Amino acid sequence: MRRSALSAGILVAVLLAGCGSPAPAPGPAQAQDYAKQALEAMGRQDWAAAAPLFRQALARDPRNPLLHYNLAICAAYLELRDEAVREFQWVLANGPAGSQEVEAARQWLIAAGVLQAPREATSNEPPPDETTGDSGLAGRVLYAESGAPVPLQREQLHLIGLPDTPTKEQRYVLRTDQEGRFEFKRIVPGPYRLTNRVAGQPTWRLKVELEPGSVGTLDLTPDNSTKVRDDFPGSAR
Repeated sequence: MRRSALSAGILVAVLLAGCGSPAPAPGPAQAQDYAKQALEAMGRQDWAAAAPLFRQALARDPRNPLLHYNLAICAAYLELRDEAVREFQWVLANGPAGSQEVEAARQWLIAAGVLQAPREATSNEPPPDETTGDSGLAGRVLYAESGAPVPLQREQLHLIGLPDTPTKEQRYVLRTDQEGRFEFKRIVPGPYRLTNRVAGQPTWRLKVELEPGSVGTLDLTPDNSTKVRDDFPGSAR
């Protein structure tokens, strides 16, 4: 509640500041300037500073999907659920079809319980209506910020087909078991992005190539985390 009250206070302060003097004529240049400042704040993970700047940029460029998407991320980190839902819904409805931002918005809304979850595999049994292939990927998720890595239980993993490839329409999601193990089954072969988050900063973001008729193995550990290796730098945050 204290965080929400502070966030609301920031927004009110921004609105009142705009009422003290005549506002300049809206224009793309101002929107770009606000967006630049917002992205700089976002890079510092200063979500409270970035959010009002994105709102100001949107007031001047209201049809910009990236502004809506980045504001949604800030709102999510600030626990402003209603705003995050509204902005992610806008991205889902108006963003470029097939873009990483649209996919990230969809996955966040599913995780938030706003949208019905798509088919979800488990570590042991693939869903019956899943688009089937003859490939797979198995491994274990082990991680710790300090000390020896430990298994991550119920960690959600996403296997996302890459744009402009035969797997571009493929999406798979599962959770690790009690020992941090996972196995994607009956996967259409080809290139994928493997990650544990589709909105915000992931711990892993790796490119995997699944060969026809075989099950690949890959453990997710600190050694291949985004701190060491990021196969998709600059993609959805």
